Amino acid sequence: MISTVDGRAARDGRSSTLGGEADLQRLLDLRTIADAVLIGTGTLRAEGYARLVRADARRARRRAEGLAEDPVAVILSRRFDIPWEAGLFQAPEQPVLIYTGVDAGEPPDVPAPVEVVRLEVPDLTAMLADLSARGVRKLLSEGGPTMHGALWAAGLVDELNVTLTPLITGDADEPNIIEGGRLPQDVELELLEVERVGSELFLRYGRAS
Repeated sequence: MISTVDGRAARDGRSSTLGGEADLQRLLDLRTIADAVLIGTGTLRAEGYARLVRADARRARRRAEGLAEDPVAVILSRRFDIPWEAGLFQAPEQPVLIYTGVDAGEPPDVPAPVEVVRLEVPDLTAMLADLSARGVRKLLSEGGPTMHGALWAAGLVDELNVTLTPLITGDADEPNIIEGGRLPQDVELELLEVERVGSELFLRYGRAS
């Protein structure tokens, strides 16, 4: 996730306008080691997306570490409300897994290889159980804030990577990095890593022991 100093997770509706080049590279580093990347439909609609790992060097690193060249893009949509026009679906090399309800329709014909998994109860727990059965061990969630909040509320987050960007907007209409209401239980975190690049701070937290 990324946040301004005053706690906003987006500017003009997009998080990608907040970070600099170092933030982008850190995000791509996380994608490079992930088995799969979870993207909320709102974030997919706002940010567009494309093939998740495009650099040859990053794909070669994944091969060397025994991973598929492309991490699977994962989408959970109970209503099957998918922005099919997003660039993610135009990349023939990019596998996409969509989790939805049993009554969902069929996906349109798009270049990306799309598999639709219909669940009796299309929620995060059922989705993660299926991903685990497929061998997914490292799932990177890129939000958005509502998805992020739901993951914390369900107790499904191991680590939080957040960029603190040197910006104040004061825009009360923009979300925090967690939305969806107060968590059932407060979560205490332990700071695992700090890196400074210019005036940006990159923070990695784990659950406090």
